[in-house]
Amino acid sequence: MCDSDAIRDPHLLAQYRALLDAHELARMQRLVFAGDRHRFLVSHALLRSVLSLYGGAAPAAWRFVTGVHGKPALESGPDALDADFNLSHSGSRALLAVSAGCELTGTDIEFHRPARNFHGLAQRNFAAPEATRLAGLAEPELEQEFYDIWTLKEAFVKATGEGLARSLADFHFGFDRAGARLDFAATAALEPDPVRWRFWCHRLAGPYSAALALRAPAATVAEDPRWFGIVPQRDWCALDVPCLLRSRRITGNRASGGATR
Repeated sequence: MCDSDAIRDPHLLAQYRALLDAHELARMQRLVFAGDRHRFLVSHALLRSVLSLYGGAAPAAWRFVTGVHGKPALESGPDALDADFNLSHSGSRALLAVSAGCELTGTDIEFHRPARNFHGLAQRNFAAPEATRLAGLAEPELEQEFYDIWTLKEAFVKATGEGLARSLADFHFGFDRAGARLDFAATAALEPDPVRWRFWCHRLAGPYSAALALRAPAATVAEDPRWFGIVPQRDWCALDVPCLLRSRRITGNRASGGATR
């Protein structure tokens, strides 16, 4: 994780700019507001710098390709990295997830913007059980619950590469706050093998909600994520970010009557 707005050293920002390729620079220049261009620059320097901690290529050497719905991936080649990644940013925070041994990785971070029509957004975008759960809540719990659900859903569709081309009502999450657990349910047509998915939900000061979604081989038990705070090309440190909710072990497709434990 990186606080983009806290990085203002012009020499460091010049280093970041030198890391980006022509496509990234063109995307950055198309952004209207200077603040958005700054956050794009720092977040993409974060991506390139962290990938080089995992692989042998220099930060400026990474080349990216995009999927049908725009999810980036590393171009195949002799320096290809055996890891999946996903980048998200909201407010001043950039969040990058990198995983080895997982087929799909998605992450999302969202700044809590108050005074939104949370009930209306849930009715239009969420699955019926989620919208019903929100209908019984009032502020500030309503706002917090909404963003926890939203980030989990975004993390899932970013992992699959479908983004918002996938209806967010096709799957849903149930929360057991007391047990710090969450359940994931989807139609068999969307996900015939939900046992492979793991989810984590976090809250950070700001306030922000953040989520991680991983799809791993069936025999793999994904460990809890490790968090780091990073100033790209300068320093990093381990962060203690408590997990608010994590997924149960799923042993069947709940939408088809399967069991959980």
